[in-house]
Amino acid sequence: MSDQKRFSKQEISQILSKASEIQRSKNISDSAQEGVTTSELREIAHEVGISNEVLDKAIQSFENRADIGFNWVIGTGELQSSTVIEGEISELQLDQLFPELNVITGKKGTFEQVGKSYEWEQVENGLESVRRVTILPKDGKTKVIHYVNWNDLRSLGLGLSAFLGALGLALILKAFGIEKSTYLLLSSIGAIVGYFGFMGGLKFYFDHQKKKLESIMQLITDTLEKPPQHRVQMDEAPIENSMKPIQRNKTKS
Repeated sequence: MSDQKRFSKQEISQILSKASEIQRSKNISDSAQEGVTTSELREIAHEVGISNEVLDKAIQSFENRADIGFNWVIGTGELQSSTVIEGEISELQLDQLFPELNVITGKKGTFEQVGKSYEWEQVENGLESVRRVTILPKDGKTKVIHYVNWNDLRSLGLGLSAFLGALGLALILKAFGIEKSTYLLLSSIGAIVGYFGFMGGLKFYFDHQKKKLESIMQLITDTLEKPPQHRVQMDEAPIENSMKPIQRNKTKS
C-alpha cells in the first residue's frame, strides 16, 4: 500500500475508531501503555487536521457529562461536570471549601493531596456509590472536576426489579389457576413492568443528582473565586490590655 494515499476526514475518523477497537481487544496488561496523555492527543489531532481549539472543546464536552440526558434503556449511573477558574487556588481556599462540601453533602469526605492536585471523595453516601471533587491548579488556572457515580444502585435495582416483577406476575397468574407453562411465559411481561417501573424511580434520582451536582459546582466556584479570608494566627493576635505593663503612681507618704 502506498504511503502517499490520502484519506478524507470521515475515513480518518473511521480508521481511528477501528484502531481503538483493535487496541482494546488486545487487552494489554501494562497499564502504562494504555491511553494517551493530553499532549499526545494534541499531536494526533494536529496530524489529522484538528485544531487545538476544537480539541479543547471536544475534551470539555466529554468531561462535562452533566448535560447528558437520562438513558431509558439501560439507565444512567453517573454524572460529571468540570470548569476552569482563573488563578491557582491556595491552601487557605481549600481549607474553606472542603468543610463546606462536608456540610452541603451531609457527610464528611476524605481528602488527599497528590503533588499539586487535590481530591475530596465520599464513598457509600446514602444511595451514592462515589462522589469525588478533583482540583488541579496549573499554569495560573485551576481546573475543577466533580464526579458522582451510583452504578451499583442502578445495576442492582434494575436486575432485582425485573426479577421481582416476573416473580410477582407468575404468582398472581398461578393463584388464578393458569397453567404453569402459560404463567412462566407471561412472567416476562412482569419483568418488563418491574424493570421500567424501577427505571422511573431511577430517572427521579437522576434529576435529583443533576440538581445537586449543579449546586455543588456553584458552591465550589463561588468559594474558589472569592478572595480567601485571612486567618488570624496566635502570634498575630493583638495584645490584650490586661497584658500591657501596668504603671502605678507612687505617692510619698
